[in-house]
Amino acid sequence: MKLLSAIFREETSEYTYSFSKMSFLRILMALIVSGVAIWLLALAFDRFMITPVFCSNADNISICANSTSISSYIPLILVGVMLVPLLVVFGIKRPLLVVLAATVSLWGVTLWANGPWVLSLTWVVLATVLVYLSLIWLNRIRGNWAAILFVTLFAILARVVLSL
Repeated sequence: MKLLSAIFREETSEYTYSFSKMSFLRILMALIVSGVAIWLLALAFDRFMITPVFCSNADNISICANSTSISSYIPLILVGVMLVPLLVVFGIKRPLLVVLAATVSLWGVTLWANGPWVLSLTWVVLATVLVYLSLIWLNRIRGNWAAILFVTLFAILARVVLSL
């Protein structure tokens, strides 16, 4: 807790919005649940919707071959849409900017998570939490254009790093 106290010192600044420890913990819990939801929904869409519908005949072989990637896009957008009002409730400024940048950064997140399901779930949750928390932290800047610039640069950098 000493580390959290050092990070979340209640200082007022004319350059950043304040961010309390309780808001951080609430957002952290919401993001962990969101990461699990992304993974579970991607698995459900792949196993119960995309594969049975498109892989039953040989006509849709390209969709069937990319069913994992297609099924990862849908939950990422759905969870992002559900996170926007939640971030508003938690007092995050410019939540739509955060969600758009996180969606771009995490596009195809289940593709990075090959292997055993525990490792895959852990990776998806960890990537979701780290990307969203980093974007929320960068978004604390008071200037709109500066926030847009830094969030965009982070999204590009995260996309490059996560695609390696």
